[in-house]
Amino acid sequence: MKTLLLASTIALAVVSGEAMADCSNSTRLGPTAISALLGGNTVCVPVATVDPMTWQELHTGTATSTTGSLVDYKRGPGHATDPSETVGTWTVNGNGVGNASVTHNYGSGGSFTYEVHGSGVVGTNHSFCGSGPEIVARVKSGGGGC
Repeated sequence: MKTLLLASTIALAVVSGEAMADCSNSTRLGPTAISALLGGNTVCVPVATVDPMTWQELHTGTATSTTGSLVDYKRGPGHATDPSETVGTWTVNGNGVGNASVTHNYGSGGSFTYEVHGSGVVGTNHSFCGSGPEIVARVKSGGGGC
């Protein structure tokens, strides 16, 4: 039990340290890179990142889109009790790296704007940095569950 607690504490410290460094020290993406990263792809947020947050949100569009719908995958489009549904929109803002961001608008659920930090490569983790805690997410190619 002590080993598990120690391993969990070390893992949390490492993840927290990396997460804190990403918003302030990693590459901030410009508007073209944000569009290429998000358009037509799914943002996957595991529970361990910002408890109890989990996302499986497809950003509809293509690699050149600057706006589209946000589709919450849930358990999939054909699931009888928890099907996928459109939950809002996404929009790329700004015209340069220094002011680029993405806004997720959930209508009455609120609107959230994030700087996006990371490599810009689909299949890797990126940091979404806004007014709340940093959100570390993996961007998965295409739609579907994470």
